[in-house]
Amino acid sequence: MAAEEEDEVEWVVESIAGFLRGPDWSIPILDFVEQKCEVFDDEEESKLTYTEIHQEYKELVEKLLEGYLKEIGINEDQFQEACASPLAKTRTSQAILQPVLAAEDFTIFKAMMVQKNIEMQLQAIRIIQERNGVLPDCLTDGSDVVSDLEQEEMKILREVLRKSKEEYDEEEERKRKKQLSEAKAEEPPVHANETAEMNNSQGDGEHFAHPPLEIKGN
Repeated sequence: MAAEEEDEVEWVVESIAGFLRGPDWSIPILDFVEQKCEVFDDEEESKLTYTEIHQEYKELVEKLLEGYLKEIGINEDQFQEACASPLAKTRTSQAILQPVLAAEDFTIFKAMMVQKNIEMQLQAIRIIQERNGVLPDCLTDGSDVVSDLEQEEMKILREVLRKSKEEYDEEEERKRKKQLSEAKAEEPPVHANETAEMNNSQGDGEHFAHPPLEIKGN
């Protein structure tokens, strides 16, 4: 990649990252997630409601991104190239891009919603503890609810990170194979070029057919 192209990709990645950290993105996304996450649980079976909410989320993400990209003059190709670049594959960038990736990947979306649901439950439980000094029996049932929820949250986070790493490794392997394939396809027919150059330099002289042998002979 040329230096100018690298600079352009870096600028696009930084611009998008800045937007995703800002209020124009984070406020509507957070509002949506907090309002819709309460129906999500960590059961393997996905409900129809999940799919409908995911579609709503996807439409929101597309609307926000398209508005921003149009505003600063980034086209679809530049956006896709930036998302596929190494700059977008760092751990920090992946964390920032997670809400965007969730729009296309239901697994990431569901994990994100379950995680937010657990976070809000933990927050509610801690508020009750702070106000009352102790949790009511109906919430504890003889168990450490906070500890259980925190463990569940860590379990979900580990699973998301594992899947993200696997997907990243697979994507890198596909890109490597694609680059090798494109490089081979772009290689000129070496033998044909050499033959053409030799014919041009020889003209009609048959005695120049093997110049290296004549030089060794002298």
